[in-house]
Amino acid sequence: MISQVGGMRKIMRKFSIIHVPFMSFFSKDLYIDVGLNWKGVCFVYLLLLLALCWIPTMIKTHMGVSCFIDNKAPAFVEQVPEITIIDGEASIKEPQPYYITAPEGNDVLAIIDTTGKIGSLEDANTMCLLTKSNFIWREGEFETRAFDLSEVEHFVLDSERITGWLETIKKFFVIAISPFALLGSYVYRIVQALIYAAIGLLFASLCKITLSYSALLRLAITAVTPCIIVSTVLGLGGIYLPMFFYLLAALGYLFFGVKVISQSPTIWEESEVSEEMEV
Repeated sequence: MISQVGGMRKIMRKFSIIHVPFMSFFSKDLYIDVGLNWKGVCFVYLLLLLALCWIPTMIKTHMGVSCFIDNKAPAFVEQVPEITIIDGEASIKEPQPYYITAPEGNDVLAIIDTTGKIGSLEDANTMCLLTKSNFIWREGEFETRAFDLSEVEHFVLDSERITGWLETIKKFFVIAISPFALLGSYVYRIVQALIYAAIGLLFASLCKITLSYSALLRLAITAVTPCIIVSTVLGLGGIYLPMFFYLLAALGYLFFGVKVISQSPTIWEESEVSEEMEV
């Protein structure tokens, strides 16, 4: 849309950010409008989009955590004996070694042995081991970590306390991780958009058109919008496509945006407006 202002034509934006999530999948007019008529770099829009996309993901996460704690965790928790740690030394009343196994199958998940018969994870095929003075766990296939109990003066762990911890996790886990998830994805997408905008300079050169870096940044954020939405929807269904697919899709949309702008008469109208303003 072009309006007359003080003897000069002014190009007005046709669309707002509410149109982008839907129209970014197909609309030539949207990409032209974003590239030529919008101002700024669209970082606020990007943050709002990510915040909305994280809502269903966090709801799914909360349901999954709640389901595990309510239905599967009790089978593990009930096997935990009362463990007492006094002056850095652990003890239990049950015969040892004491095994905590998976409810389905015979896999040993943890062993408690304060007698010294089992002193390391290499001595037993398990993920966790509590000895008289150390708690040892496996972090990876070839890496283990240990916590020295010598700093613990008095502590009692039993199934009731673990159940209380799990209930707290069920209530506050999603609330606690949501800001970090949003912030992390926001920083990642900003970096991604900055890189794509730089690639957009090459696309503009190929299409024989001159676009500012801020315009290309807006186009890049518009181009990654379909990828963000599709990955969110597929993720809710447990479907995860390779990142390479989304990279190609986003760059494809970015090239599409630059190409349609180069073919649009609006770009020449904008050039005429600039010439009139210089005069």
